[in-house]
Amino acid sequence: MIASGSPPAWVNRLRSQRWYAWPWWWVLLAAWAAVWFRVYARGGGQSWPLFVAAARLLFGGHPASFGLPGGLHLYASYPRFQFGPVTVLVTAVLRVLGPREGLVAAQVLMTGCGLLIVWLVWRIAVLVRPASDWELARWTVLGAGVVFVPAWEILAVSFMHLDDVLALLFAVLALRSLVAGQAGATGALLALSGCAKPWAYAFLALLVALPRGVWWRDARVRGLAWAALVTVLLWAPFAIADTGTLSAARYAIPNVADSGLRALGVHSLSTPPWDRPAQLLIGLGLSVVAVGRGRWPAVLLIVTSVRIGLDPNNFPYYGAGLVTGTLVWDTCGTRRPSPAWTLAAGAMFWAWAAADSAHQPTLAGWMRVGFAVGAALYTILAAAAVPSAPRGG
Repeated sequence: MIASGSPPAWVNRLRSQRWYAWPWWWVLLAAWAAVWFRVYARGGGQSWPLFVAAARLLFGGHPASFGLPGGLHLYASYPRFQFGPVTVLVTAVLRVLGPREGLVAAQVLMTGCGLLIVWLVWRIAVLVRPASDWELARWTVLGAGVVFVPAWEILAVSFMHLDDVLALLFAVLALRSLVAGQAGATGALLALSGCAKPWAYAFLALLVALPRGVWWRDARVRGLAWAALVTVLLWAPFAIADTGTLSAARYAIPNVADSGLRALGVHSLSTPPWDRPAQLLIGLGLSVVAVGRGRWPAVLLIVTSVRIGLDPNNFPYYGAGLVTGTLVWDTCGTRRPSPAWTLAAGAMFWAWAAADSAHQPTLAGWMRVGFAVGAALYTILAAAAVPSAPRGG
């Protein structure tokens, strides 16, 4: 564990208050989420019809304007479905839970997933930090939650990208399994994250944090085996049924003027063929370096930062992944819990928007690249604050 002194005097004074023993901070975060739910619900659900169409096509339906074969030919026929089979299967369940193809039910569930992520990060902090830091971690979660919640609601309610929601939730669940030393569960959950949204396969770097051993008892091998098994079970039916499934990885989206790619000098009108592999490999490589230096809480921040820095587009919902990464780092990765990185990420959102409003797209693009580079360098080089390996076996 990291060394830590006694809690500040203000924390000790709060402990003496009767109300402080109640879960008031969770009530505040839930109320804050309800406020932003209402803000984004009007005009929300922008991408939900696409997920519903994929779920209908998988099970033999034929939505309007989708004339190509569905079923196991889903990804070969529609490479624009840039989400994995886990997302399609969950969508199939959600769409029957209420009117408008389950739109409101899905919005509520995805909002709940965001609050669950905050709670899981707090529980991870309790496991890896000394007891004297728990109070500061609680305040860090509350302070970071002020930024996290509105960014999350853009993802969960406005755009309704279930794939990113599931990818981030499974990644945080994998972190919880990692610190408990559950190698198989860690590998399986990381695979589910990638099977929800393929860019999340870069989170597999977390397997390096598992304990070593002789190969038949090596936790890393066990975790990797589970990850491979889950991936094969979920993707193999599509790849076997139609080899064109792999073509979905080459799907291109517009390269907008304020993207990180444009700032780096890539002026093609759409996604270059090397960009998606570069996002995955750079995020994975930097994360492996971070884990090797004992900074496993930095993995989510590094991967999501690289995604934003190298992505050809600037969709606002990308910010939810970034603040999830900063939340984990601020709570579990620093020597003293502090919401500094999450607040910085929130400030960057405003800065990007201001640069765009001022018709300075290149500046906005360089801000994205600069944040990604800064996050990677700082988290890799910063002094290790928590154990480099989980406590379990």
